[in-house]
Amino acid sequence: MATFARRLVLDVGAGEVRMGEITPDKKGFPVFTMLRTMELSSDPTKPTEFFPAVLQAVGTLAKEMGIKTGFCSLCLGGPSVFTRVIKLPLTDPAQVEQMVGFEAQQAVPAIEEACWDFQVFPPGQAGAAELEALIVAMKRETVTETMAAASAAGIKTDLVDLAPTALINAFRYQYPEVESCTLVLEIGARATNILLIEGKKIFCRVVPLGGASVTQAIAADLQESFAGAEVLKKAKGFVHPGGSYEEPADEQAARISKLARGVMTRLHTEVERSITFYRSQQAGGRPTRVLLAGGGAALGLTDLFFRDKLKVPVEYFQSFRRIAIGPGVNRAEIGKNFPSWASLVGAGLRALPDSPCKINILGSEQKAAANRTKDLPAMVAAGVGLGLILLLPGIHGFWQSARLQAVISPQTAEVEEAEGVLTQVTAEQKKANDILNLANQALSLEGDRMRWPLLFDELRSKSLPGLWVTSLKLAESASGSEGGGVATKTPANTPAVPVLEIGGFFETQSEAADAKVVEDFRLALSSGGILQNVTTTKRDNPERVDGKTEQVALRFAMRAEWPVGGVVPVEAAKKPAAK
Repeated sequence: MATFARRLVLDVGAGEVRMGEITPDKKGFPVFTMLRTMELSSDPTKPTEFFPAVLQAVGTLAKEMGIKTGFCSLCLGGPSVFTRVIKLPLTDPAQVEQMVGFEAQQAVPAIEEACWDFQVFPPGQAGAAELEALIVAMKRETVTETMAAASAAGIKTDLVDLAPTALINAFRYQYPEVESCTLVLEIGARATNILLIEGKKIFCRVVPLGGASVTQAIAADLQESFAGAEVLKKAKGFVHPGGSYEEPADEQAARISKLARGVMTRLHTEVERSITFYRSQQAGGRPTRVLLAGGGAALGLTDLFFRDKLKVPVEYFQSFRRIAIGPGVNRAEIGKNFPSWASLVGAGLRALPDSPCKINILGSEQKAAANRTKDLPAMVAAGVGLGLILLLPGIHGFWQSARLQAVISPQTAEVEEAEGVLTQVTAEQKKANDILNLANQALSLEGDRMRWPLLFDELRSKSLPGLWVTSLKLAESASGSEGGGVATKTPANTPAVPVLEIGGFFETQSEAADAKVVEDFRLALSSGGILQNVTTTKRDNPERVDGKTEQVALRFAMRAEWPVGGVVPVEAAKKPAAK
């Protein structure tokens, strides 16, 4: 088995924080050498109480486990997790990322305030004409605050996974032999992850119902605080079987069981809706088995309730079915609530090179910052080594100078000292020039680096529904003309303006609508301030019979000047230069 590096894993749930360490054994198989958990003594529905509790819990776990510094994988879940399965045509892999990006712009709400990523899955059947991609996202504020809590404990985060994709990795590794449709139901504190996995098909949905919903129902009905209701739920709570079962002697327990059944009934309704949607949209089947996970699944008779409702076998997710546990792990602590470890195990398995979901919702800037921090020790060591190398000639020179001073007459001492000072000044001047050149190169690279992100933002903001940009490239010559016209002469002291070639597809509707969507996109780019002299060089116009055509998408191409520093306004361009 391919090996992997040691990895810390931090799973932050609404009710508990779990931390572990996964390492490869001698044969490369994963082993959890450390596992610890801590409950959060706060109301998960109140963010003002939640994040201080997370900060305290992470610091305590890191101290108890002896973790001082290091990078870790962070797993997050909850009702703010967004998931969407989309279908894509079989096309060039280089275009898939662009197509998913355009779909995410329309699917993810307030995408500029979210961290998101996607995973493409292979076709579910041989000869299928479509791919399936899973888009996942979470509020950037939640991700940043949780990373700050981990950073305060000395734990640097370079990878952020989400609970739904972590569950996919855990299921694929723990149950490799299962090909039939399986429902994985992870009941957390504030949300439930509903996953339908059938062969290579994946369906995922997050609903805002969980163990905290039962606690809130108990608190409202019995006039208790959230903390008091949580204690009652753990001491007396179970899901009422329904029907003609005998009521428990404890009236409070009987009332709590009925409140729990009400919440589970609402959850079952959402599960049935998910199954119906999966079967209609992805041609899937009904689940033949249910696997329960999450801390909320530990409520008594939850498995009996879903077995009665769904009429299929119900089992608890075995998080450590095929993963070894180190001798230093307290197995009694794991057994207290073993269904809740599924997300942490899946996030740990993300480190394996063959894991099916390689999700990391950190933005490119955050990933780059994490990589720079990773490389800092090596950079310091390289700097020290380079400094020693640069000092060696100086040390050697001083040694030679000492020998010469003992031989040469004292009359030449002042001359040699002056020559040595001159040599040092020349060397320092050369170093200063080298540093200045590096600074100029860095400024130039920074300017070039920002041009493409600004261009991508411009194309994304000006893109219209039913139109996709699939190719961007710079023309070989920026001074040529289109359509056989006479080339424009550029003054010798004026740099040539780069010419950008834009290609893509647009959804055909009618001849008039086809022309309008391309022209509207051209006008939008012309008025954006990034591109100028935008012209349409190609627009497919298929043969139509009675105004209809068999083609679904048509090609278009444009050329535009892309001046460095943005488009100069017409008035400024016409204004004569000051003498």
